[in-house]
Amino acid sequence: MYEFAPVLGSTVDRGIRPVLRFVHVTLGLSPDQVTWAAFWLSAAAAAVFATGRVIPALVLMGVGQVLDALDGGIAREFDLVSAAGHRLDTGLDRASEIAIFLGCAIGGLVSFRLAALASVAVLLLTTIVDRSKLDPGMKRFALYFGIRLPYPLIFTIIFVVNLAAYVVGLLIIDCRFQRDMDALGGDLNTVASRAARLGTP
Repeated sequence: MYEFAPVLGSTVDRGIRPVLRFVHVTLGLSPDQVTWAAFWLSAAAAAVFATGRVIPALVLMGVGQVLDALDGGIAREFDLVSAAGHRLDTGLDRASEIAIFLGCAIGGLVSFRLAALASVAVLLLTTIVDRSKLDPGMKRFALYFGIRLPYPLIFTIIFVVNLAAYVVGLLIIDCRFQRDMDALGGDLNTVASRAARLGTP
């Protein structure tokens, strides 16, 4: 959850260390098990959203997000961080969001078109976020504002923010690539030719 703000992650981990120890040591839950528990709570929230009951759905979603914050903390605290765990967390996060968006559409809170557009924007951003290090986090959290704001507006914001972050992320990646090319002293063809020559016996 805090891959893009490690200092914040470390600070939060210190603050909730007793909770992390309770979940991992006392209850014996691994980070992956906590990740799955967070997913199933989110799936339950999606099912409740599909019935149109917003407040109970938001409560379930909130508990799921609390658990989702704990899995990474446990992994960092007990030196259990792994690429596989990161992939599982990311995959289930996206599955949770899409399920919740679909639940909102089934429940009549938003059109299927807007729910699909928001899902596509979130998935597009996910494809580059590990390289761009840019993630505004405007996904499930925005749904809490549904208590005060209409859900079509919220889903429009989710779509616009994530799509804009995707475009900006592509620009960041391109700028970094160009900077690396400049540091090597040439354009892509020059660098490729130089690499080819180095590989020739």
